[in-house]
Amino acid sequence: MRPKPRLTPREVKATGARDAHGRILDATLGALYVHMHREHGLAHRHYVLRPWQVRILAVVASRPMLVIYVAALVTWLWMASQAAQVPLLRREIATLTQDAERLDALTAQLDELRARYEQVQRMLSAASAGRAAPRDTTTRARPDSSRDTRGTTGR
Repeated sequence: MRPKPRLTPREVKATGARDAHGRILDATLGALYVHMHREHGLAHRHYVLRPWQVRILAVVASRPMLVIYVAALVTWLWMASQAAQVPLLRREIATLTQDAERLDALTAQLDELRARYEQVQRMLSAASAGRAAPRDTTTRARPDSSRDTRGTTGR
């Protein structure tokens, strides 16, 4: 009995649907021919990927690279969200700066009013002390008995 002729350069050991066609992106098998055509119509494309291009495609499409792509995407999204917060934070800083300036102005006004109030208090206490001093130094006079204020109400 004659051996069956091989259709491929090496034996293909398919262990399931995943491996039924061998490793498509194996650069040791030579160039990769890609033929695409539309379901309806005559339009078609034919690409030939050289072994070095197949090797690059295998690295780009590998699982570790997919993990790196996802990590890069997550990192980029985080940075984009942080960059989007910058205008909002600047607006908040401007608002807080205006509030701080208003508080500083109000504090200055309050300090000025306190100083005026203390000045008025000192003036009033000096005036009342000045009036009380001559009375203390003189002898006390007896109250005028002709003026009886016992039954009257004062305002």
